[in-house]
Amino acid sequence: MGSPLPKLDAPPRRPGRALRSGRAMGRGAVLALALHAADAAAAPSAPPDIEPPLRASLSLDAEAIDELHGGIEPGVTGDALLRGAIRVDGRAIGLPAGSRIRAAFDRVQGGSASASRIGAVQSVSNIEADARSRLSELWYGQRVGAGWDLRAGLIAADAHFDTVDSAQLLLNSSFGAQPSWAANSLSLFYPASGVGVMASHSQGAWTQRAGLFQADPGDRSSVLRRGPMLLGETAWGSRHGASVKLGLWGWRGHGIPDPDLPSPAWGGWVALERGPGDDGSPGAFVRAGWSSSGRSVVPHDLQAGILVRSPLRAADRISAGVARAALRGVEHETVYELGYRVAISRRAWLQPDLQYLRHPAGRLPDATVAMLRLHMEME
Repeated sequence: MGSPLPKLDAPPRRPGRALRSGRAMGRGAVLALALHAADAAAAPSAPPDIEPPLRASLSLDAEAIDELHGGIEPGVTGDALLRGAIRVDGRAIGLPAGSRIRAAFDRVQGGSASASRIGAVQSVSNIEADARSRLSELWYGQRVGAGWDLRAGLIAADAHFDTVDSAQLLLNSSFGAQPSWAANSLSLFYPASGVGVMASHSQGAWTQRAGLFQADPGDRSSVLRRGPMLLGETAWGSRHGASVKLGLWGWRGHGIPDPDLPSPAWGGWVALERGPGDDGSPGAFVRAGWSSSGRSVVPHDLQAGILVRSPLRAADRISAGVARAALRGVEHETVYELGYRVAISRRAWLQPDLQYLRHPAGRLPDATVAMLRLHMEME
């Protein structure tokens, strides 16, 4: 899903860690059964037009990744992401109407399968990251005027820009932050988030948003020490679920030069989507991105996919996608993915997933990867 973020304010090393992930899956299965029982006894939720003063969520994703053959070295690894988030309505603490504060915290336990076993530029898991705990979001938001929304603080930019709802069940990271953006900048995407400001305006079928962020979110000691990054997007959406998005990104680094990254650099994206409906109607998308610099690691990329209801169970979903990244000086890397989400309850699901990668890193043997992810959430 792009990034696995709790939707409280809706608009990626060692093989030995696989055992820990297996234990997490076991504990998760017990918790999933408890969630299923809690679902059945849950009280009716508040009417949607009544905004609670405090909302909190907790989610857990735990997965096992089996690199069956090809790539660097076959073997099993695992990842886990625990995320907690709260959102406070500003009026509850004496702030102006239309204000809110959001904070989110991540704990990641990673096996780094993409780097250590597969060698893929497009990470097979969108929760894959170095093991650590981090504050991922802390921002203040204010709605002003007609359709305006302003935010400032520590913001997960990839939760707001270049997103497609129909890709939400595809696990490869390229269906979240596109490689032409992610590989040619200083990681302003999961697991990092940057200090910045952003504004959005919605009127009728149109939404415009823009943001200015620190180019290097890994260095929070000085917000713009490595330079600024600008993101902008215009989106049109019909009431039938169709949408078109056009976006631009650009950054100009300064300070310590990075020989692997072009600076200044800029690029863009376009996405066409028919979003999935609440009634289970199918969703589909196609998205392309590019970078302007001849030194870009990924000059351009392309993704497409579908999300449909399973013919076996109404609550289950099937998702399939293909992602292709052009790599400078070597073969293109292409990912084919097929996943099946089994609904355990409204707040828990299990997803077996299969990915086939042609030319990982543009030069490694084709790889086949099997995954099993458990997701649970409470809100």
